[in-house]
Amino acid sequence: MDVTLLTDGLGFTEGPIVLPGNRIAVVSMSRGSVLVLDLDGTVAVEHRVGGGPNGLALGPDGALYVAQNGGIWAAQGPAEPGIQVIRDGMVSYLATGMDAPNDLVFGPDGRLWVTDSREEVDFAHPESALPGRVWAVDIDSGEAELQLEGPVFVNGIAFDGDRLYLTETVSGQIAKYDVKQGRLVSREVVGTVADGHPDGLAVDAGGRLWVATTSGDRIDVIGPGGAHEASYRLPAGSMPTNICCGATGSGEFYVTAAGTGAVLRLGGRTDHQ
Repeated sequence: MDVTLLTDGLGFTEGPIVLPGNRIAVVSMSRGSVLVLDLDGTVAVEHRVGGGPNGLALGPDGALYVAQNGGIWAAQGPAEPGIQVIRDGMVSYLATGMDAPNDLVFGPDGRLWVTDSREEVDFAHPESALPGRVWAVDIDSGEAELQLEGPVFVNGIAFDGDRLYLTETVSGQIAKYDVKQGRLVSREVVGTVADGHPDGLAVDAGGRLWVATTSGDRIDVIGPGGAHEASYRLPAGSMPTNICCGATGSGEFYVTAAGTGAVLRLGGRTDHQ
């Protein structure tokens, strides 16, 4: 699969999403900004949100929802941790009371599901870390319901129908949960990343998981049954933090590569590297 550079020099990039009108959006944690990019890599809009914006989701009304980690890592300054909303160019808070929101996605129930990594973790001593959390947030009321507490450093989050996938960065595991009556049930480990740590992930139309491996400088593809199907190498030092699917039918993906402050495009050939 071809890997091409869309743009670089953006700082510590994360949280790519596809927008209407042939644009994508990413966060720059180090700039405290949400950046809207044209597909030639030009920055069309920059929203200053402060702190450490860590993840993005596009709302049903076109608003951008931001997982604000509060500046706990990769940021120049602090902000109140929580979920921010960018609507008509204005930034406000939907929910607070979290420690360090990391990633977020809309679930089948219409709520915003959020990973809360809570603190910076010493990977050599994870037993001393706070348990990670997952919240489900009503976007009308801002009410946040705690759904899960336990895995250390929960990170990436994605839905495939009523199945929720979470990456657990320290352990390297990717877990699947069924969602029934708005609650998480029946955890199952569907994959473990070797020689790297899983960060963000995306689910394609065939139910395959595309996992950014940060220190592994690659994207791993895990099939619906849990089998490792492919790995796509990225340039050395890329530090891929997250990935999203491109436009429907395009066969493309966009990857935030924080190590070089870049956004990469994956697409083209289907040969495995």
